[in-house]
Amino acid sequence: MNKKLKLLIALMAMVMSLSTMSLALAAAPETIPLADGILVDDILSNQFSVVSVGEVPDPTYATIDGQNGLVTHTIREVVLKDRYGNQQTMTLGKEMKNFDQIRAGDYVTFTIQRQVAIFLGKDGQVPGMGESKLLFSAPKGSKPGGIEVKTAFITLEILKLDAAKKAVTVRLPDNTVKTVSTPRLDFASVKEGQNVIVMQKSEQTIIVTAQ
Repeated sequence: MNKKLKLLIALMAMVMSLSTMSLALAAAPETIPLADGILVDDILSNQFSVVSVGEVPDPTYATIDGQNGLVTHTIREVVLKDRYGNQQTMTLGKEMKNFDQIRAGDYVTFTIQRQVAIFLGKDGQVPGMGESKLLFSAPKGSKPGGIEVKTAFITLEILKLDAAKKAVTVRLPDNTVKTVSTPRLDFASVKEGQNVIVMQKSEQTIIVTAQ
């Protein structure tokens, strides 16, 4: 199984285990105008079918009870198959809602959408960073599903522009200096000494539907 598929499976397990909605961490800027430039804008989606689902004995965990002998513990497992026939076994925690609604033959669609945008900052703006996160899950009794939306921002000071090499040298909030490749940046819209806000928004969605 390729690395991209393994990553999708791992992220999907995380989203499937969502059980609450939460607001988290430091707030991103509340009001931001339209982006002055989009550096990344992509979407990745994959669909899997459920081969089998259920609780199975945990081969790594068993205890000896003095009165009743061997006590077997169970784990929740779902075996998924992609369109190429690759299979992967997922172990899901007890905190996952609506596990009992998953059936063999169901379809699991997992989507990642990511956008990285740049905004021109105001003169004298102090470099900083922050993040916000929203988690949603499907209501009890329905097919499992969830959404995780993350928004993170960081304010950078432009120290050097190299349009020929499509590279920008910036100062981070902790005063470290890095040179980064920016092939999609409009160099005419920025200048050395300017502060810019770089914001990344990612949305991970999982939907389980009946066959």
